[in-house]
Order: sequence, then C-alpha cells, then structure tokens
Amino acid sequence: MLIKDLLNHIETFAPLALALDWDNVGLLLGDRAATVNKALVTLDVTPTAVDKAIERGCDLIVSHHPLIFRPLKSLTDPLLLKLAARGIAVICLHTNLDVAPYGVNHALADALGLQVTGRLSLETGNRWQHISVTVPPAKAEDVARAAFAAGAGRIGNYGSCSTRHPITGTFLPGQGARPQLEQPDAQGLSRVEEVELEFMADSLCLPQVLQAIRAAHPYETPALYHFPVANANPAYGLGLLGEFVPRLSLGEIRELVSDKLDCPAPRIWTAGLDLAAPVGTVAICGGSGGSLLNDAQRQAELFISGDLSYHSLLDSRIPLIDAGHFHTEYPVLGYLQKQLRSQGLEAVILPREEHEYSRFCF
Repeated sequence: MLIKDLLNHIETFAPLALALDWDNVGLLLGDRAATVNKALVTLDVTPTAVDKAIERGCDLIVSHHPLIFRPLKSLTDPLLLKLAARGIAVICLHTNLDVAPYGVNHALADALGLQVTGRLSLETGNRWQHISVTVPPAKAEDVARAAFAAGAGRIGNYGSCSTRHPITGTFLPGQGARPQLEQPDAQGLSRVEEVELEFMADSLCLPQVLQAIRAAHPYETPALYHFPVANANPAYGLGLLGEFVPRLSLGEIRELVSDKLDCPAPRIWTAGLDLAAPVGTVAICGGSGGSLLNDAQRQAELFISGDLSYHSLLDSRIPLIDAGHFHTEYPVLGYLQKQLRSQGLEAVILPREEHEYSRFCF
C-alpha cells in the first residue's frame, strides 16, 4: 500500500494532531508516495530492530518511540543512513497513541483485565472548540445535521449535542450583497428571526465541520465563528482509571502485573498498607508515568506505571507498582499490528526477547 494511504488510516485511530507539543510523530523517514508491503512493529528503532527488519524483508518500521526527536543539522547517523540505503521508511506514533481513544493505556488495561471507568488526565495536544452559527429557523435542522455528520456535537458517550437559541439578527446589505431575507426599515436595516446553533468539536475535525456548515447554510455570508475553550475533550487523555472485578488485594495485583506483562520483578511501594489490603480504583499509565502521580493520588488507591523515581515512591500517599517503561507499553504493539493488517499490510511484531531493553534486563 502507499505510505500516504497508511498515514490517512492512522488519522482514524491516532491522529497526529493529538501529540503533545514537544513530540515528533508521523512519517519521520521515507516518501509519502512510496509503496510498502511489510512492516516491523516495535517500541524503538534500534540497531537490532533495523537488522530484523532487513532480515524479514520489511520496507517499513512502525515504532512507538520517535526515531528523531530534534531537528537535524546534519545527516550522519549510521542508523538513519542504513535505513535510507535500504529504502526502509519509519513511522512513529508516540504521545498521539498515548492519548488516543484507544491506545497504549487501553492495551495495558486489556492485558491486565482492568475494567476502564475513565481517564486519569485529559491532557492532549488537541484543543476543544466552541462553534456558533446563526441560521433561519427553517434551515436549522439541515445545518445541524451537516455539522453532526462532520464530527461536531460529540461529548463523551453522546452524539448530536447542541444548544439552540431564538435570536433576532440585523444586517445592512452592502453593494453587491444578495441577502436571502430582507426586511429593511426606514434606515435600510433588516431584522430577521433566526436560531443560534452552538456545538462543541475538537480541533481535529474543525475544518470539516466549518466546511459542512457553510455548504448547508442558505446565507451568502453566514455568521459563523469558533474559538478554543479551556474545557478538555473527554475523548482523549493520558492514563486511565479502572477497577478489577472481582476486587483484588495489593499483593494479588502485583502478581497479576508480573504474570500478564511478563515482568519478573515489578517494584512495589505499599505506602504502609498490607499486601492483603483490597484495592478499589486503580490508575494506570503505560511508559513513564511520574508526571501523573498527583492525578493518581487524587483519584485512585493504586498507581501502576513505569519509570517512577525513588523519591516519587517514598513520597506517594498511595501504593505504587512500577512495572517498567518497556513492559507497560509492549502490549500496544499487538493493537498496532491489527491496525496495519486491517489495511492489507503484512505486519510482524519484534518479539520481547529481540528488544535490546529486554536483553539488558534479563
């Protein structure tokens, strides 16, 4: 398939615009117009991953962690040169996959059997938008349906959400104007009864929503505006909250994490609790979760993540299980493989034992 077609598919499950502003995601090496037939799916683009891609006849690597983080001043890196010489493209899905509707943390939750109840943090690289447009009452439903079809009005588990207010609009036609409705007074000012439609939409679909509204609107120049709001979009975010059903003890959860994530020795901070203590709400964050520790302490009784510092453990008011960056993110590779295969692309996962990190640990 063409790389550009694969990138379009990626926009349907992990839009690049969701990435945090410091990140680097998308096609980092290769030609959008090139054809690819087989992909290696890995957490990192390492020398071993590149060698395995070559051995297995892959012309694409899809990784979670970016191959390039900062702008290059020169192209001398042996790994980049080797990939370019072999014609292997690289696509990286990092924080956009972390905060996507289904991503790193959902794959982790599925691996652990955790029943998800909500988001831990609503931080994303995406802005929530408020859209308002005035329209004649007879056309309000047509314009609303067009906006909904383009992606507006989705809030949590609800769709077609809007507010509608009857208003009186005024206008004074300029030279060359062709108003649909005109009821001028003695000064030439027209007053018309209208409906103000208001929607919420994320910035990912904003261009399509605005285009759909203009196409369905009867006015020559609709009164249409939008602006970003502080409210976070509940569809996206870092980390998840959930519960084990039936409820498990702290010790049982530690054993579960070790078994399901193939992590022989997860670190645990009990925060003074007995291992037999039952645990209710659990917070998880695949990868490096230290920045979400305060969110976890406010909302959960246990936090499962990776890369937690020594002092984070000592200072935490709730128990922590540190299963490592590698082990908490590895489950998402299966999800990525399914997404690639759904497009007819052959995809193989770099096994745990072939990741350099796995060999380093064990």
